[in-house]
Amino acid sequence: MKKLNIVFSVVLIAVAAFFFFYADTFKMLPGQTEIGPGAFPKAVCVGLAVCGILLIIQELRKDGSEKAELFSKKLLIGIAAAVAYFVLLKILGFVLDSIWVVFVMMALLLNEPFKKAWPLMLAVSILAPVVLYAIFGMFLKVPLPNGILSGLLG
Repeated sequence: MKKLNIVFSVVLIAVAAFFFFYADTFKMLPGQTEIGPGAFPKAVCVGLAVCGILLIIQELRKDGSEKAELFSKKLLIGIAAAVAYFVLLKILGFVLDSIWVVFVMMALLLNEPFKKAWPLMLAVSILAPVVLYAIFGMFLKVPLPNGILSGLLG
C-alpha cells in the first residue's frame, strides 16, 4: 500500500502541475482586469499538490505492512457510476443525474449500517444538486443541462 500511495501522490502532483500551467491559457473576458479565469483552477491545483505532498510524507513515516488492494468492488462501481453520470448527463439533466450519483457515491463511502444512514443520504443527495443548480444555474447563469426536466427548469 505504501508504494501505491506514493506512486499515486507523484501522479497527482504531476497532473496538478500540468493543469496549473494549462490554466494560464484561459482567455480573459472583456472587462476582467484583476482575477482571471485561471485563478480558481490554479488554487485547486495547489491544493491537490499539497495533498499529494502530505500523503507522501505520511506514507514515508508509516511502516509498509499493509496489503494493497488495487481494484476493489467499490472502486469499480464508483468508476462505472462516474462514467454513467457523464453519459446520462444530457439525457437526465444535471439535477436528476446528480441525485442518483451522489447517493451511489455516498453509499460506497459509507462507514455505518445502510439501514441507519439512508434517510440522511437521500436528503443530502436530493438537496445538494438542487442547491447547486439554484446557485450555478439560476443565480450565476451557468448553463447546466436540464435533460428531461427542460420544461420544468428551462
